[in-house]
Amino acid sequence: MTFGQWAGVMPKLDRLVLATKFVMALHDVSRRNPTSWRRISAIGARTGIKGADLERIAADDVAAGLVEQRADDPSLIILTNRRWDVASCVGRYGESATYSSPLK
Repeated sequence: MTFGQWAGVMPKLDRLVLATKFVMALHDVSRRNPTSWRRISAIGARTGIKGADLERIAADDVAAGLVEQRADDPSLIILTNRRWDVASCVGRYGESATYSSPLK
């Protein structure tokens, strides 16, 4: 157990890994219909991210400009154009990401 885990704070590296995992899962389900809004909870279920971690990861991805949250229903998200651009330089499992993280 690391200090951040027992203090109730997710370490920055874990947040970045989970944020990448979350966006890649959203990318995978959005390939056939990139203009469809997806439920945050559904993407969380696909990735195993739950509760407060899921809320924080979704907020991190919104802050990074990779995901847009719907104004009238914040439980819905969609990939931004920036995310589709990043997808061309990220491997299937997120081996390399060149976007600016909000976790600095």
